[in-house]
Amino acid sequence: MSEYADSLLAFKADIEHKGLIDWLAAHTSFMQPLHRYTGTLVVDPESVSFSGEDEKTDSRFNLVIPRAGITALHLGFDSIFRRIDDRALGIFHFVPLRIDFNQNGRDESIYIFANYSRLLRQSDNRQVYEELGGK
Repeated sequence: MSEYADSLLAFKADIEHKGLIDWLAAHTSFMQPLHRYTGTLVVDPESVSFSGEDEKTDSRFNLVIPRAGITALHLGFDSIFRRIDDRALGIFHFVPLRIDFNQNGRDESIYIFANYSRLLRQSDNRQVYEELGGK
């Protein structure tokens, strides 16, 4: 089991429906990348879970994804979380981790920044990607 404190998470819909204020905040010095939830990511043999706070509603948030429900992994920018959505344009090997999964018969996607360090502007996304079987 691996635990990643200080992690950030956003659903695909959060990124697709970001407002100007969200975009500006993600492009200000020392601000965090686009996200909605802050908390702890846990990867174990059975699941990937996230427990923390919803920053928009100031309420608790929990998500558990059985590993069998994961349909795809992608390390890097894509057509939803674009390079232009990051203030450094991904220059410093700082890229999101997308986890595609099926839950309750619906396809979902989340973007993660595991163990995010604001000062160093880095995350453990590559480690999580490899731990989940990404190559």
